[in-house]
Amino acid sequence: MSFSPTFLAEDNSASLLDTCIFFIVIESFFITLMYTSRYLSSDNKANTWMTLLLTSAYCTCLSKITTAILMVKIGGAGHHMPALEPSTIQTLFKLLTAHQIICPLTTSLTKLGILVLFNQILSRTSQLYKRAIQVTFVLVLLTAIVQVLIPFGNCKPFAFNWNKTIEGGSCAFNDLALWRYLTIPNVITTIMMVVIPLPAMYRLQVSTATKAALYLVFSVAIVGFVAAIMRFHAFLAVKNFNDFSFEIIEPECWTIAESGIYLVVGVLPTLRPLVRQVCRDGKFDRLLSRSFGRSRKSASADTTKRDSATSASMVEQKEMSSMPMKTGIEARELEYSGSPV
Repeated sequence: MSFSPTFLAEDNSASLLDTCIFFIVIESFFITLMYTSRYLSSDNKANTWMTLLLTSAYCTCLSKITTAILMVKIGGAGHHMPALEPSTIQTLFKLLTAHQIICPLTTSLTKLGILVLFNQILSRTSQLYKRAIQVTFVLVLLTAIVQVLIPFGNCKPFAFNWNKTIEGGSCAFNDLALWRYLTIPNVITTIMMVVIPLPAMYRLQVSTATKAALYLVFSVAIVGFVAAIMRFHAFLAVKNFNDFSFEIIEPECWTIAESGIYLVVGVLPTLRPLVRQVCRDGKFDRLLSRSFGRSRKSASADTTKRDSATSASMVEQKEMSSMPMKTGIEARELEYSGSPV
């Protein structure tokens, strides 16, 4: 079959390269903020597990972005399959295999870090929340393990993943089906993570800044959920592998975006020490109090009550200092009873 020069020259890889560059900058920026905030924190050992998980997620995100860029530069991604040499197509599928192994780690490590945060804040509210967080943690971990192992056991020999000309080679599952439906467990666990904090967020007895951080995490997590849905939808649009090098671009863009958004979600709650350092005058805390805490009127009333109580206490102390000292049994009785005279 002959193809027109226009068809063979077509290249839609620019959107993937732009997405990769954008999320390299965003992810590096936020991970730098996380470590800066940790340095400024009064307890540098706090949230160690969360920090380790998010750092690992950042490294895997960079690895995934690197393989995506290599797909374009040496694998011909963005071009139509008929325009590529067989060796280039094999290179593309080698990179896709590596990509399939890395992908589950990028989202799962970030989710595990967020669940560690949920466990620290929400598990003390009730045993139900604690169990829900633990179950979600196990599901995310098992999903990551299974999805990483599938590419190693799906095709025999392993090289059949990228070289379909090997005699006797076979795959247990269709490659395209794996790309499509391995997204579903990620969507399910994302839904669980979004639902878990909802009932507790309103009545949670924590500081206003902590509650604001949870609301922010929740909002960005919804964006990540949308990206996961769009990724699944994009893979559904790919009908077969006949022109996969051209059709992979849009799904890859959503794949890069999904993991990048989750990483930002995980980093945001760790930035409180940095925000405090930047907003030393307390304006930020007052803004949070007005947005997430009590109204100005109630806050003013509480301030008046505290001032009145302080004035009364000072008057009491002054009266006590002017009274004659009691000794012996009377003084001891007053001390034990703890009642002021």
